[in-house]
Parts: sequence; C-alpha cells; structure tokens
Amino acid sequence: MADKPKAEEAEQASGGKKKLILIIVGAVLLVGISVGVTLMLLGGDSSDQAVAEEPAEPVKGDPSYVELKPFTVNLAPEDPVGFLQVQIHVLTYADDVTADLEKHKPLIRNNLTLLFGQQKSIDLRSPQGKQALQKKVLESIQEVINKYGSGGEVDNVFFTNFVMQ
Repeated sequence: MADKPKAEEAEQASGGKKKLILIIVGAVLLVGISVGVTLMLLGGDSSDQAVAEEPAEPVKGDPSYVELKPFTVNLAPEDPVGFLQVQIHVLTYADDVTADLEKHKPLIRNNLTLLFGQQKSIDLRSPQGKQALQKKVLESIQEVINKYGSGGEVDNVFFTNFVMQ
C-alpha cells in the first residue's frame, strides 16, 4: 500500500506540470494576440504600409485661366459660311505654364489662326465637331508649351464664345 501514495504523488506532480505548461502556453498566446491586435489597430498592418509607400498624386494648385483675345478667321474657301469667331480660355494649375502662355501668346495665336482657317463649318455645327476642334486646340497649345516653354501641363481649353456666319 505504500506504493499507492507514491503513485498518486507522482501523478499529482505530473498533473501539476501539465497545468503549469498549459498556463504558460495560454499566457504566451494571450500576449501574442494582444500584440498583434495592437499593431493592427495602430497601423502596423503591412498592407497599410504598402499603400503608404506608393507615391501620392501631385497636389494641384489654384487654377489659372488665361484668356486669348477673340479670333476671327475665314473658314475653308469651299465653305458657304464666311467666318468663325471664337474666344478661348486656357486652364492650367501650374504657374510656370501660365507664364509660358503669356510669353508665347503670339506663337499660340498664329498656330490657332492657321488651325481655325482649315476648318469647315459643316464639321463645326455638331457638338462632336466642336469637341474635336477643342482637342486640336489643346494639342496645339500643349505643343508650344512643350517645345518653347516649361513643358508643364495645359489642363483644358474652353470656348467661351463661338460664332459662325
């Protein structure tokens, strides 16, 4: 019978060791989970870091509208309509482009006068024709800025007056 109490003591000792191991493992898991949740809540998530490392879009400044005096040009000779009168405002967000537009107005006006003189009234009567001309005007102005100016971006052009007779 003396063997029974020793066996019970050995069993209790091994049971106590198992409980101690379970407590330690549980504590380690609890600390690990709390650290992970804390990092996630404080922005330590790797997907947030990847987004933060991407370059941000450049911030645009205040818009500048540069007015070009009205153009009055004869349309293509075979056209029944005699002339086109159009006034344009150029939009940019870059101060250097605004300065370039002012500096190179004579060249821009020359190029646009030649462009307008090639147009046919039948094409300009539809909204699609006006939009196509608007795109050509933007490209013409951007070409001058790229070649002789800072190379900045001309964002858009607007026809603020458009008359054909």
